[in-house]
Amino acid sequence: MEEKIKKEGNIKVNKKRRNVSKLMSISFLPSVFTILNLLFGFLALIQIINGKYRIAIYLILASMIMDAFDGTIARLTKTESDFGVQLDSLVDALSFGLTTSLLIYLWGFKNNYSDVGKIIAFFFLSAGIIRLARFNVFKEVKEVPSNIFVGLPIPSAALSISSFVLIFEKSLDNKFVILIFSVFSIVVSYLMISNIKYKTIKNLKLKNSLFLLLLIAFVISLVIIFPVYTIPFISIIFLFNPVIFPLINRLITKKKKKRLKSKNDTSGS
Repeated sequence: MEEKIKKEGNIKVNKKRRNVSKLMSISFLPSVFTILNLLFGFLALIQIINGKYRIAIYLILASMIMDAFDGTIARLTKTESDFGVQLDSLVDALSFGLTTSLLIYLWGFKNNYSDVGKIIAFFFLSAGIIRLARFNVFKEVKEVPSNIFVGLPIPSAALSISSFVLIFEKSLDNKFVILIFSVFSIVVSYLMISNIKYKTIKNLKLKNSLFLLLLIAFVISLVIIFPVYTIPFISIIFLFNPVIFPLINRLITKKKKKRLKSKNDTSGS
């Protein structure tokens, strides 16, 4: 009887060990991009402390690109892992959460209303962390489809704040602009923890993949050459994603209906 209990105990321990080793399995290539995301986020943090906000924003954008690559590569190579998900979230918390909250405080409120700035910056940081934790829970229980995000993703939120900084460039002194920035930061923070559904390009099937490649190259070139105009434009598309996509779908369905009507009319005549 004792031997039987020991065997059962050993089986349970072995199962636990196997589960832990499975959870700790590292996908090398996606993890490289995650670490690069961390590096750019860390460098952005240094630039924000030094007051070089524009350089910091370009580094945050580089973090976004690395963040997009690590997930895409993991899906394409079928090397998604629990360890990778946790690592990605921790890195995002620094690259987009901490850096952007510091950007909000130092750029927007260093000269005026510093106490208010601390509250707004912390609100953004805490909303971002909560959003990442919720994302991990949803991913684990597979509650939400992979092509939908519940709440504004933290990289998009970081890009939205960065766009505001790019447009005004110099640290804020005007009280009215400070008020607008405060409201904007709070709204963006709230969108992260909201239940608004944002569509992604995951599982997107395009007949002409070469066209998509050309489009991505075109957008990247615009970002490099005209960052002050392109980055805010991209952030607006991300922010109003829940409104833009349904409108596009409606237009497509209307066009399809018109085509069907015209075909039916011609066949009937």
